[in-house]
Amino acid sequence: MKKLFNAFAFSALVILGISCTSQRDKDIKAISGLEKQLEQEGAKPDPAKLTQLLDSYVAFVEHNAADSLAPNYLYKAINLCIGVNNGIRAMQLIDQTLNDFPKSDYLPETVFLKAYVYENLLSDYGKASQVYNDFLKKYPTHDLADDAEAALKYLGKSPEEMVKEFEARAAQANAEE
Repeated sequence: MKKLFNAFAFSALVILGISCTSQRDKDIKAISGLEKQLEQEGAKPDPAKLTQLLDSYVAFVEHNAADSLAPNYLYKAINLCIGVNNGIRAMQLIDQTLNDFPKSDYLPETVFLKAYVYENLLSDYGKASQVYNDFLKKYPTHDLADDAEAALKYLGKSPEEMVKEFEARAAQANAEE
């Protein structure tokens, strides 16, 4: 009888353990599955899956703001928005990161991305310049500091204008030799 009771108790615990998988764990599993599917699709991802993944990232953050994965998923959501040229949504998520997760490991990158979005997706060169300069003041030794300096140097210039500048510099360097 005792063996039967122990077997029953063990079975009940196993069933309880399986059924008590948290919503958080289910969400993480769903996100991982979508990420893998999109990775396998390569250069032509399904737009519906991209939207679903973005919504999943944002929902996770909304329901688990204190979770250590929240800033990571928010950062991924920002990059996803940038990848699909949704500058307005990217900026909303960037501002959410800066306001809600001021100690995020991704804070320097997020500040840089804010300038990048202003420059490349919203064509607001004044704000881009301001944020790139703020980035350089706050993170002068960060790996992206050189990129911020280059962005400031060529801010608002067309590819043709940049090519002309490169060619002029190359011609001047050759003349000096």
